Amino acid sequence: MATPPSFHDRLHDHVHLRDIGWLLAIALVVLALTAWGLWYLAPPPPPRQIVMSTGSPDGAYHAYALRYQAILAEQGMELVLKPSKGAQENLERLRGHIDDVDVALVQSGLARRAEPGLVTLGSVFYEPVWVFYRDTRVLERGAELAGKTIAIGAAGSGTAELGRTLAQSSGLDQPPTELVEVGGLAAAEALASGAVGAAFFVSAVDGPAVAKLLATPGVRLMDMRHADAYVRRMPFLHKLMLPEGVVDLQRNLPPQTVTLVALTANLVARDELHPVATELLLSAATKVHGGPTLLHAANVFPAPLDPSLPLSSDAERFYKDRPGLLRRLLPFWLAIWLERTLFILVPLAAIAVPLFAYLPKIYDWRMRGRLDHWYRELKRLEHATERGTLVEKQLHRLDEIESTLNSLKVPMGYLDRLYTLRTHTTYVRGVLSRRAGQLAGTD
Repeated sequence: MATPPSFHDRLHDHVHLRDIGWLLAIALVVLALTAWGLWYLAPPPPPRQIVMSTGSPDGAYHAYALRYQAILAEQGMELVLKPSKGAQENLERLRGHIDDVDVALVQSGLARRAEPGLVTLGSVFYEPVWVFYRDTRVLERGAELAGKTIAIGAAGSGTAELGRTLAQSSGLDQPPTELVEVGGLAAAEALASGAVGAAFFVSAVDGPAVAKLLATPGVRLMDMRHADAYVRRMPFLHKLMLPEGVVDLQRNLPPQTVTLVALTANLVARDELHPVATELLLSAATKVHGGPTLLHAANVFPAPLDPSLPLSSDAERFYKDRPGLLRRLLPFWLAIWLERTLFILVPLAAIAVPLFAYLPKIYDWRMRGRLDHWYRELKRLEHATERGTLVEKQLHRLDEIESTLNSLKVPMGYLDRLYTLRTHTTYVRGVLSRRAGQLAGTD
């Protein structure tokens, strides 16, 4: 029959568990503080809502934003749309954080310099600049429109801003040339009726004004021979080729290949936009704009083409890496939760594994240090004996040490060292006693 543990053994076990408990408590406190720090440093959870300024409700910007809205809704993200007068108002809303707008579609060229607090997420489609005119001659340079009444776009619109810039660069801002702020279908009707002699448009190929004027007798589309010069002087512009017949093969529209310059429509955002919101918007833009069009091949957009604003660091990562594996394989919010959890657990595990691996060594170092302290005390007393002074005081100190060692409790694994220490205590007592006798004989 096994002998039950004695009270002395249970006391040793209690001491052993108490010491281990203290070490575990310290380790857990360290891990808890580390976890708190990681939680504090972890990216905040993404918002459930993004506010986007679009454009007129019947315009292309708003139509594209509706498609973004449907795609983001599938991921559990609400995209709130705020219609506007156009790209210029969109930019103003972002500048002033009006209506809590987070992101907007903005024409390249409107922001001519870095805007505090604003970044670009990239360009999402081309917006060609169309110059239609009435003339019996074929005109190929902007300066050849001198003397005409030119519709440059609706007041306050991005088209009017660009139209005025292009007119000034070609010397069309001086009499007898007249610039009038009329845009859209109203400008197309004015040109078709002869009320104006030329009109600038910024529009998609299938825009209603462009489609109307391409088919209007007596109205010509300017082939921009100075396209390279415009692009060199205005880096926010791009040179495009519109092939003959690409708009309508049956009617051969346009009747010849035309050189155009184009703006880009850009997703511009506040610089505090959440990284996940950036990724979702660019993923939606890839689905909406990633295919081929009459102006470009597939996989051209979205892309960081606009040099006017700094590219968001989150957008830059998107273009380099695209969505991570978790977001490709798992539902969006589950992937986000797992990413945040892994952000905390991985470094926590990297700390916890070596920490707990070293706990036995720390425990052993602590136990040995406790006993080694008394070994140092004995060595000091032995050396003091060799000097032959204050032997009685040293014997008194040895009594105190021996009393302490007799009551000292250590785990079972260290009892052999404790008993050895007690034996050495007896040896030192003998040395001290002999030295005391020698001193007494001398007296």
